[in-house]
This record gives sequence, C-alpha cells and structure tokens, in this order.
Amino acid sequence: MVGKKTSDNYLSGSGLAVFDPDYPYGLTPNELLDRCIRARKGENVRDENQKSFMRIGDVLENPLLDEACLRLGLTNVRLNIESPLHHSTLPISGSVDGIATAGVIEALVVGPDSEKGIYTPDNKYLQLLGDGILECKVTRDFGEEELPNWRGKWQAMAYMEMAQLTWCAVCVLYNSTDFKIFVFERDPEFSKWFEETVTDFERRVKEEDYYEPKNSLDVNIIYPTSYDEMVELPYELVENLDEIQHANNIIKNLKKDIDDHEKVIKAYMEDKKHAVVGNYRVTWGSRTYKERPERVVAKKESYTIRSKTIQIKEAKNELN
Repeated sequence: MVGKKTSDNYLSGSGLAVFDPDYPYGLTPNELLDRCIRARKGENVRDENQKSFMRIGDVLENPLLDEACLRLGLTNVRLNIESPLHHSTLPISGSVDGIATAGVIEALVVGPDSEKGIYTPDNKYLQLLGDGILECKVTRDFGEEELPNWRGKWQAMAYMEMAQLTWCAVCVLYNSTDFKIFVFERDPEFSKWFEETVTDFERRVKEEDYYEPKNSLDVNIIYPTSYDEMVELPYELVENLDEIQHANNIIKNLKKDIDDHEKVIKAYMEDKKHAVVGNYRVTWGSRTYKERPERVVAKKESYTIRSKTIQIKEAKNELN
C-alpha cells in the first residue's frame, strides 16, 4: 500500500497509535481529533509532501512482505491493495499493506523462531487459519523482541477487526538489515478497547469535545483564539509560575555558560576548522549559501494563531 487512501473525516487504523502513552512521535489524540473536526468542516488537513524516509518505506514494503510470507509459509499473497477496509458498524477505515492465507483446511502452526526472526506473544505456538493481515514498518531503530503497540501492532489488530479475520503479522525492518516478524491472534480485550475508543472518538468529533491535554501545545488546540479579557487565577498557581521562572533562569544561565566556553575554544582555534584535545574532536565549520534567483512571493491572507508560550511579568513591590 502506498499513501493513505482513507478519509481524513474519520479515525483511521494508523491513527490508533497515538493512543499509546508511549507513542514517541509527538502527535497527540487531540491533534488527531482536531484534524478530523477541521476536515469535516471542509479544510484540507493532509500534507501531500512525502518525506524521503517514508518513500523508502513504500519502496521496501512489497519485497519485505514477500520475504515475510516466505518465512511464515503463507500463500495467496495480495499486495498493492487499492481499496481501504471499512468496519461494518464503526466509523473507522484503514489502508492495509497486504493480506495472505495461512492454513485452509488445517491450521498453519507458527511459533517463535529466532533464525527466521519470528516472534509470538509469550513465545506461544499459534494456529493460523484462513486469511490474515500483513503490516510493514521500516525504522532506523534497533530491533525489539516485543513489538510496541504504536509500531503497527494496534494498526494491524484494528484491520483484523475491520475484516473480521483472526490473525495478523507485523513485519519490521530495523536498522537496515534486522528483519523481524511479529504474529498476533485476535484479542477480545483489544476488541473491546477498540470499539470503545472508536465510538468515543466519533462522539468527540461531533461534539468537538477534546481530550484532557497531554502537553502545553495541546491546550492551544482546545483554545485556539484569545479574547482581550482578564481572569483571576487561583493563588496556588503562583507555584507553577515560580517553577517556570526558575527553569527559564536556569536555561538562561546555562546558555551563557555555553557561550563563554565556546568563546575560549574559538579564540584558540582561530581560523582552523578542526581541533583535538583529550577525548574531544571539535569542528568549527562554515556554511555556504547558494545564490538564489529573485522571486515574487505569492500574497498570503492574514491569520491569527494562539502563541505557543505565555509571557510572565512579575509585579514590582511598591512602598505606599
């Protein structure tokens, strides 16, 4: 599967990853929710510019899935699937990477095999029958023996729910050459969580009811505009403001320390690009900017967004 083929108006199988508390890429449930809300209002929320590493993932997808099917002993492999999956009752879809067949009359037994890079939950032997979902991921990270929920596991299990299948395999190429295959059976606990999560997400889209914020920028999503009014904060929030000011002062002092030490090193290096001392190798390089032709910048309409940070001023104590 190349590119997302599902609507931005609804939750997709890949979007479930952000509900994992350990999701490492910054996107929050509120950002995902906000995209759906804005998409339903007619806004184009999709970034059509595919990054290079994403393109490489697409290029490697089919050969990796072919290799996974060979190692697992799967047949009737179907890749390049154009039509997305849709759940029969829940408002969720997904673009599946592949589908293949395990046992037809008799189940195909699959167990842990370190030589083939095959992993199963709790090292159990699974009996795979009929069609199953194939999901492919490519990452620079080092290999894992337990697949995180956010790295394709919940996505593939969601596709099982949509297609009413009983098994899935998530194939991950780690760090260029470490290829691993994680096989899962349908899980009733996940099925329950999946239904509750999708149902609640759809309600929140309709009611524009955001989740509890996970970070400061999440609050910007919930309150994107400001009004020129004053609010009296509870006094206990003085502690929060004190901590912010304290952290800002630490950052300011550390930046000055770095600048003072860099000044000394640069003065010794003079016009030399490289330097060594102890266990350190120092590079003080240059950057060249190519000449760019003059161009006319297209007009942009004015718009307003909420500031990412707050400004704090401490009131001066005055003697009466």
